[in-house]
Amino acid sequence: FGSDLSLFGGNILALLAACALWGAGSIFLFKALQLLGSSEVTILSTLRVPITIGASVLLLGEGFTPLNVLGAAIIIFATLLVIDFKQGFKINKGILYVLGLAVVGGFAIIADSVNVQSYDVIAYNMWSNLIIGVILLGVYPKALTGWKHFIEPGFLAKMLPLGICSTVQGILYLQALTYVGYTAQISTIRSASAIVVVILAALLLRERNGLITKIIAALLVSLGVILLS
Repeated sequence: FGSDLSLFGGNILALLAACALWGAGSIFLFKALQLLGSSEVTILSTLRVPITIGASVLLLGEGFTPLNVLGAAIIIFATLLVIDFKQGFKINKGILYVLGLAVVGGFAIIADSVNVQSYDVIAYNMWSNLIIGVILLGVYPKALTGWKHFIEPGFLAKMLPLGICSTVQGILYLQALTYVGYTAQISTIRSASAIVVVILAALLLRERNGLITKIIAALLVSLGVILLS
């Protein structure tokens, strides 16, 4: 297809930095999902949007309007809606992990935006996922002890659709970032998936505690995304 698949097609240090950020984000995500519902994690993690916007303005020189400010404020308000305030404001481990995910995820998107200006999109997606996998294995080496499970037909049947969707999503996201000056908009539009996750979590995972509040929060996130785009 004419793609340059070389690992050294761009700045290798910038690639490693992006992989370290995404690797840390993956760890925070796994930890958060053990303590919170998937819909809560998805909505709270949209805090990376204002972080990405701020970083894109300061580091990439992208523009920022009053409507963008309003959109970011709405997203932050939406995240507060899904926090349990019944016994007072408590920052539990789950929320801390999501906040960590939001911070590293925001800067990881900035790193991706910079890297795809020099790396071929397919090569960057391939190498970054490979390196992130190595990082995660370094943190969770015990995962290798169950390697036989990874080649079982049942497991592969479940993972194949996920792998295909993840790959397509990754390539489309990175291809969008090749358009200079749209990092903040791409990041925020990508966060519109929050409303889909909330609905699917309610239907498939039966995460229906505070469902109305979560739906309102997801709708507000989508409104914030529109204002930020």
